[in-house]
Amino acid sequence: MANWAALPGLALLLPMSTVALAQTPAFDVASIKVHKPVNASEGGNRERIEAAPGSLTMRNVNLLSCVRWAFDVREYQVSGPAGLTVERLTGERYDILAKVDPPVLPARMREMLQTLLAQRFRLQAHHEKKARPVYLLTVAKGGPKLPHAEPGGNSAMFRSDGSFIFRARSMQQFADDLSGLSRVGRPVLDQTGIPGLFDFSLKFGETGDEMKRALNEGDGAALFTLVQEQLGLKIEGRRAPVDILVVDHVDRDPAEN
Repeated sequence: MANWAALPGLALLLPMSTVALAQTPAFDVASIKVHKPVNASEGGNRERIEAAPGSLTMRNVNLLSCVRWAFDVREYQVSGPAGLTVERLTGERYDILAKVDPPVLPARMREMLQTLLAQRFRLQAHHEKKARPVYLLTVAKGGPKLPHAEPGGNSAMFRSDGSFIFRARSMQQFADDLSGLSRVGRPVLDQTGIPGLFDFSLKFGETGDEMKRALNEGDGAALFTLVQEQLGLKIEGRRAPVDILVVDHVDRDPAEN
């Protein structure tokens, strides 16, 4: 059993709001098993999460991945624990299969996973606003270079050779995308004030190797330079309140199915 607590030493602590896990909807049936590794050459040990209208399949996931998917947060938004190392948090892995009828939307399914984690792992958590180092996405001098999206297009982000392609993306979505792309460990918050959806690309080079080198730079300088040169947007370091999910308690050994 492991107890999680908020990390100490943060500059700002705003009023808390408890996550009402007990009031969320539940799956009709769910199975949780400790993951048994298979032949790595077959790709069977990769973490996999698949949400269909009536089912949720999670393979080789740890508790951090489960919490992140259930509450739709990034790793930097999960706080703690003081007495539980990252190695222990990510060490045990599980296979989870859950079903519901009639089918539900993904947002509802996330709520159902919250209930499942509360029931089987005795998860207790709450939200807080904490001051964290962040990056602010703003408009650079000269203005943005953002073509408006084609009407009716699906929102997407994907790789193509040495570029990332963005389709029907808002600036809020792009800021979230940048949070995942950069290796500097900070969230990127949208402060552009630009409404609408846009189709654009971010080119790192002609090959995937050039992209990899740029993304792996420790300070994110190459990524930020490309964003300003190609998109007319600026990324600046600041300190600002960020929504944090604080896990107060969780058991690593789930209750029996």
